[in-house]
Amino acid sequence: MKKFLAILLCLVLALSLAACAKDEEALKARYDEGFKAGYDEGAAAGKAEGEKAGAEAGYKTGYEEGKKAGYDEGAKAGNEESYQAGYDEGVVVGKDEGYKAGKDEGYQTGYDEGHMAGVEEGKKAGYDEGYAAGKEDGIKEGKASGASAQKYAKFSGSFTASVMKLTEDGYALQGNTVAVVHFFQDGPFLLRFSEDMTGKLAEGKAYVFEFRTFEVLIPSNVSYPDIKDYATLIEVTGYRAAKDDETGMQSKLPDVEVFIK
Repeated sequence: MKKFLAILLCLVLALSLAACAKDEEALKARYDEGFKAGYDEGAAAGKAEGEKAGAEAGYKTGYEEGKKAGYDEGAKAGNEESYQAGYDEGVVVGKDEGYKAGKDEGYQTGYDEGHMAGVEEGKKAGYDEGYAAGKEDGIKEGKASGASAQKYAKFSGSFTASVMKLTEDGYALQGNTVAVVHFFQDGPFLLRFSEDMTGKLAEGKAYVFEFRTFEVLIPSNVSYPDIKDYATLIEVTGYRAAKDDETGMQSKLPDVEVFIK
């Protein structure tokens, strides 16, 4: 009896172990099935999320790089366009300014040359006319007065002269000044003063000198006497610095009157 019970117990245990083994295999099979299903679903979800994240990251990177490339191209194009516009405008402005400067310079050059030409032509015309009139008057007065008629020049007014050098007068009273002066584009001559002009006249500057009117006997063949030839007779009564319109071609010259008596 005991032996039978032992055999029966062993049989029950064997059946229980077989059932347990069968249940474990079934559990493993369900685990494998669930793992595969979860894996596949997780892989699909991960792939979708990865593609979305990659698309967003790629879009952002592409956007930034595209923005930078577009900025560089736009800046280059804008710079070239602005450069050309500025260049064209600069050409127009420069042309206008150059035209005005050239016109002003040309006018001034033309004026100076025309003025000089006019002075020469006027001097020649005046000389010819004055010579003819003087000759006619001289003949008339010569006939009227005979051999005693003489020609004189009267100098008056003022003149512009530039001071070249100041020195002491060695032929007059000690302390008096002699100035070496010259007219515009003319040779030098001496101008004597009855006082010390040191510190009153400056070398290299132009002045307007007023002088006392004087008459002088001139040769009969001289029609246009030069005051420089009679510088020792010039008695300066006043002086002042020359203005801009009293220098150069516009310098003041003394009045000269030639007459017979």
